[in-house]
Amino acid sequence: MRWVQPVQSRGFGPSDTSGDNVVARIVKYVPSEVVAAFTMLFTLGVSTIGQDNPWPAVGLIILFLGITIGYIAWKSPKESKTAHLVVGPIAFLAWSYPISSAMLGEIFQPLVAFGLQAVVVGLSIFIVPKGG
Repeated sequence: MRWVQPVQSRGFGPSDTSGDNVVARIVKYVPSEVVAAFTMLFTLGVSTIGQDNPWPAVGLIILFLGITIGYIAWKSPKESKTAHLVVGPIAFLAWSYPISSAMLGEIFQPLVAFGLQAVVVGLSIFIVPKGG
């Protein structure tokens, strides 16, 4: 996973730019390694379990949400750990929820999926870690 670069302090105070623009931050906050593994297991689940029962998909989302939090806590650099722990799990949910829509059935609400993705974009714009 690529990590968001914190704003670096220069001279008299923090600069107004970081090494990342908004699009780069959105991409970096999404835990792509976890989403890829989730998608692979979800696809296997859809083909073997079928689409009649939403609870395996819910269980997989919860399991991988925990994996996301653990992975970020373990691997992220100290300077951006808090920002990633705030945005990363929401970003995972914003992607895994619509990916799972085929199995979630009535549990899936498109406006919730849209809202989660909008929150991730908003947080990616406004949460930029401060460096030392």
